[in-house]
Amino acid sequence: MRETEPQSGLNFNFLVPVAMLAVLLLVPFSINALLHLMASKKVMNPVVMKLPVDSSMISIPSEVKQYESFDVALNLETKRLAKFLNELVSTASEGTSIQGITGMVSANMKAEIDGAAFEIDKLGPQEPFSDYDGTARWRWRVTPESSGAQALTIRLHLSTQHDAQFDSRVLELAETNFAVEGNATEWMKRNILWVVLALLVPAGIFYTMRRRFAQ
Repeated sequence: MRETEPQSGLNFNFLVPVAMLAVLLLVPFSINALLHLMASKKVMNPVVMKLPVDSSMISIPSEVKQYESFDVALNLETKRLAKFLNELVSTASEGTSIQGITGMVSANMKAEIDGAAFEIDKLGPQEPFSDYDGTARWRWRVTPESSGAQALTIRLHLSTQHDAQFDSRVLELAETNFAVEGNATEWMKRNILWVVLALLVPAGIFYTMRRRFAQ
């Protein structure tokens, strides 16, 4: 009886770290696969415009994969947009404003993109890298860090002038939606240290317990 008790205790202490290891390794992959499955079934409008401009001014890929970078491009006719906003402001009734805009909107605009699940090469409001014939051009390099349904928000930073006072206003231009495909291979590469630790810790516990029960 005394010989079987240490053996059963040893088996129990061995099964616990093995079970923990299985959870540590399988849960991230399961969540990744589930998010990808849900995103693939969900029909999403890739670009939702918040201002009355053509969605074709925003260039995004139709398919994206986790950890693989892609470009988001914005080609905006800023002069035409500024003229449209100024017409709205001028015809607004007294005491009201269009999204908080007062005064004359300048065609010199900055743009930024933001997304919690993305790594973006240029953060914050950016000057256009090109401005020709009234069309300002921006480009960002973006890397999705998570799989599943993800979104990027594109904002415009406007400059306005009312009498001698200058002001700034931030407007949402569009929201771009993605069904990001999971990338298990790259996930393993990026998390290899945690995987190794998850393997070593149970092995160390098992070795310690084995020595203890062997004494």
